[in-house]
Amino acid sequence: MNGAAGGAGARAAARRGRSLVWPVAAAILLATLAGGLGQALVVVAVMGPLEKRDARARAEIALGALQQTVAALPAAPHGESLRPLLERVRREAGLRAALVFRDARGRVTWSRPDLARFARREGPGAGRRGPAARAPDTLATRAITHGGRVLGHASALRFHAPGRGLRPPTGETLLLSLPIALLAALGTAFLVVRWLVARLRRIERLAARVADGDLTARVADRSGDEIGRLAERLDHMTASLAAARARLEAQDAQRRQLFADITHELATPLTSVRGYTETLLDPAVRVSDEERERYLRGILEESRRLDRMTRDLFDLARLEAGAAPLERERLDWAALCRNVVERFAPRFEAAGLALRWEGGAREAWVEADGHRVVQVIENLLANALRHVPRGGTVAVAVEAGGADAPRHRLTVRDDGPGVPAEDLPHLFERFYRAAAARRSATHDEAGGSGLGLAIVREITERHGGAVRARAAEPRGLAIEVELPAAAPPSV
Repeated sequence: MNGAAGGAGARAAARRGRSLVWPVAAAILLATLAGGLGQALVVVAVMGPLEKRDARARAEIALGALQQTVAALPAAPHGESLRPLLERVRREAGLRAALVFRDARGRVTWSRPDLARFARREGPGAGRRGPAARAPDTLATRAITHGGRVLGHASALRFHAPGRGLRPPTGETLLLSLPIALLAALGTAFLVVRWLVARLRRIERLAARVADGDLTARVADRSGDEIGRLAERLDHMTASLAAARARLEAQDAQRRQLFADITHELATPLTSVRGYTETLLDPAVRVSDEERERYLRGILEESRRLDRMTRDLFDLARLEAGAAPLERERLDWAALCRNVVERFAPRFEAAGLALRWEGGAREAWVEADGHRVVQVIENLLANALRHVPRGGTVAVAVEAGGADAPRHRLTVRDDGPGVPAEDLPHLFERFYRAAAARRSATHDEAGGSGLGLAIVREITERHGGAVRARAAEPRGLAIEVELPAAAPPSV
């Protein structure tokens, strides 16, 4: 379980560390690479053949001009006197290649002496080219004549330098490849924007559904970037709103139920008081002295019940609202419980019940409000006194907590009719009475307010403790109250 939680936390931290900048930057980089690749394809597939065709045409023009120039000379050029002529013709033709002339004796003259080292078989660098050297491309060749005699052959050669790939693109190449790069960038931008807009529209739909009152809507975007984190927070906010609305609805239902319960609980004794009073004041009804005394005692008992209910309602409201501050002090909870048991013993004896102190811990020190913790044990004993039939037994014990259980536990156990299992979770609600409790006869003449156990729970939780009810063995009900343990006072 801890490993799974740790893994989930690590994954959440990893999502929080992501950023939308990186996917967008990657998309731009891919678009740039795609544009570059498109440009390379244009150079290789389109501009390469065009440029080669243009180079051949220029080579033909240069060789034609060379023939015309040589034919117009008064004497046939040869050797080094031919080099300036070759270079001038090459430049005038705008030829990006070397001109080479081979005479009838096999002697070679280059337009530029430094280009000779790139030749594959001729030139001073022929033996040191290495494996990267490539044979030059022959663009054109023509026989050069003077006075009807063939002097030799001139060729236009284009060399490839070792280690070089494609030559730098020309302006025409860039102009042709620009639409491809632009289309690649526009296509990538369109896909990125469409992806972002789709995610934002999911958030927009969530906001619209929440505005219409649907708090079950979720985006469920777990990408972890800025939009993903926003969607995750919106999902969390929507879930919080749904939980808050559920709590408000539950509180509203409890409030309505409370008003109905208060109305019912107050109406019962008031009806009795009004009936007794109307009977006593009606001159047509003849009552004996014994009946009159019984009616007056009934009025007194119902008045006491109303008084108790009013005080309990006021006390519970102050506890729930936090208007009754706790005056905490260090006290021995076991000693307090023993004293309350001793005070209640005569009332249990008069009701035909046995109240037994089972002890347990000699001391159980807590930081608590003494008046309130006494109220807890009194309400528990009063509840048992009302609902345990005559002849029953109620046992009280306090267990001290240890290092593994830093709480002291008070247990009030009886052997009465008990409470059905389905009623146990509701036992500490206001005005809740289990079916068995409603059927049992009360030993307390004033009856209960239906708020005693609700007050027990509120006081216990205000002290940081817990209260629960369970079925006792072999029969009956056991109520356990736990309070945080405190260190005993130093001597």
